[in-house]
Amino acid sequence: MSVELTDDQLRRVAEAKTAHGSERAAARALEMSRTTYRYQIKRAAERGLLGFKPVLPGYELKRSSAQFDKAGKVEKEWVTQHKASGPAFKMPAGQILKGVSAFIDGEGHIRHQWIKTKNDSVTPDLVEALKTEFAAYKGRARLVPVPRRIERDLLNVYPIADPHIGMLAWRPQTGADNDLKIMSGRLLATATRLVSEAPRARQGLIVNLGDWYHANDQRNVTPRSQHQLDVDGRWFKVLRAGVQLFIRIIDLALAKHERVEVVNIPGNHDPEAACALALALSCFYARNKRVTIAFPADIYYRQFGNTLLGAAHGDKLPPARMAMAMATDQRKAWGDTAYHWFMYGHIHKDKADTHGDVRVESFSTIADKDNHAFAGGWRNAQALRVITLHKREGEKDRRTINIPPPEMRAA
Repeated sequence: MSVELTDDQLRRVAEAKTAHGSERAAARALEMSRTTYRYQIKRAAERGLLGFKPVLPGYELKRSSAQFDKAGKVEKEWVTQHKASGPAFKMPAGQILKGVSAFIDGEGHIRHQWIKTKNDSVTPDLVEALKTEFAAYKGRARLVPVPRRIERDLLNVYPIADPHIGMLAWRPQTGADNDLKIMSGRLLATATRLVSEAPRARQGLIVNLGDWYHANDQRNVTPRSQHQLDVDGRWFKVLRAGVQLFIRIIDLALAKHERVEVVNIPGNHDPEAACALALALSCFYARNKRVTIAFPADIYYRQFGNTLLGAAHGDKLPPARMAMAMATDQRKAWGDTAYHWFMYGHIHKDKADTHGDVRVESFSTIADKDNHAFAGGWRNAQALRVITLHKREGEKDRRTINIPPPEMRAA
C-alpha cells in the first residue's frame, strides 16, 4: 500500500546524499534498496528539497534550466513547477478494474497512466444473496433418511438443460407466458414426477448442463455478446429462487438415492452465477456426507463402472471435439471403459450422434421461448429425462417426462 512521504523523510534522504556522496552509499547508510532510494530522492527534488526553493504550496518541481556566463557561473535560472501528484489511487466502492492505458516514452518508461473502472454488478449481489440465503438455514441442510431399497449397480443421471430461470415471456408475443414462478413450478413438478418414476439406483447424478439462470447479473444481458434479456424481477430475487429450487430437487434425489452428486456447468448466459449457485449448494450441504457438489468446471468427467461420461454446456466445444477431448483428457479411464457418453445443452433440443464410439447427445429444455427464440423460429419439443446406467452393462433404462405444447396444457 502506498504511503505519503513527509518532507522530513525526504529531507533525510537528501542529506544522506550530501553526506555520503553517492546514491549507492546513501542508500546503504539508510538501509534501503537503491530503487527505493532513487524514488525518494526524486520526490525530494520535486518538492524543492535539493534546491530551487520555495516550491509553491500544492505544487512540485518539474524541471529547472540555467544560463551560464563565460566563466561558467550561473547568470539566470528558470524553474518550472506543476501541480503536485494526488493521493494514491484507491478503487472506488462498487467498482472493479476494467483496464489500464499508459503513455510510454522512447525508453519504455511510463509517463502517464489511465485507470478505467466499471460497476461491479456481480460481486455485491452475490455476497448479499448468499448471506440472505444462508441466514434462513444457518448452513445446515435437513437430513433426508436413506432409502431402504436400492440397486447397488445402478446410477441415475438427471441432465437438466437450459431452464433459464428468471426468463420473462409474454403469451401474445411468444405464444406462452413464462416468469420466475411458472418456470420454478414446472421444473419442480417435473423433477418430482421423474425422480419418483426412476429406478431405485444407489447413486444419483444431477447434471446442470448450463444456463440454469437466464441472466448472469443485474445488467440483464448475455456476458459475451451483450444481447438484451427479458428478466422477471431483480437479479437477487432470481438468484435466490434458483438456489432454493435446486435445494428442493437435491432433497428429492436424497429420498431416492443413497448418494447424490451435483454438477453445475457454467453456461453462456450464467458463467459467474453458476459458480455462485455451486458455492451456495456446497455450503448448504457441507455437513451432509451423502451429497457431493462438484467444482463448477466447463467440462466434467465421471467414470461409473464400464461407462465414462462427460458433460459440457456446448457453446465452446462442438460435438466432434467433445469426443476428442474425452479421449485425450481421460486416457486411462477411456481405456478402462467400454462405453463412452458425452452430454451437452445450449441448443435447446434433443440430438444424438456418434463420433468414434462416443455417443454425443444434447438435451431439450423445458423452458418456453423468449422473444429472441420465438422471432428466430426455434421450435423444439420440451422434456426432462433420467438415464440409468448399469455398472457393467452401460445404459440400462431411459425415462422421459414430456411437456405438452402451450395450447395443450391444463389451465
